[in-house]
Parts: sequence; structure tokens; C-alpha cells
Amino acid sequence: MTLPEAEAECTRLAAESPDRETHRWIPRDDGNGNWSVARIALPPAADAESTTTRADERPPTPADPRPDVPPWVGPV
Repeated sequence: MTLPEAEAECTRLAAESPDRETHRWIPRDDGNGNWSVARIALPPAADAESTTTRADERPPTPADPRPDVPPWVGPV
């Protein structure tokens, strides 16, 4: 298969395949000039309405471990 043929097949699969909601297709070179189509599974879509993130639910900020030295003081 040539690169244009693999790209055309990827386009066809993206439009017609029953797996188009859960997968993508990309052209794949085997290193010898031969092309094929690789199917890549997509991660599940996050449901925006199923979880709520509130600003007051963040974990507390840890204390700054650096010594209390003014920023204009250089190395000693």
C-alpha cells in the first residue's frame, strides 16, 4: 500500500467504521516504504456533567521549605 492509499483508507474508516467513536486511524510506515493503517483506541470521553470541581476542595498548599531569606541576598 502506498501513502496516498493508506491516507484514503484512514479517511474512509474515520467516516464509515462503526468504531469511529472510539478509535482513530493513521498511516503507518513499516520502514521499507510499505504503508498500512494503524488503529488507535481513544481514551473514554470524560463526562463534563458527572463530576464537579470546586475551588475550596483543593488540597492544602505545603509550607515553603526554603529559608526565609530576602530575594536580594546572593549566595554566601
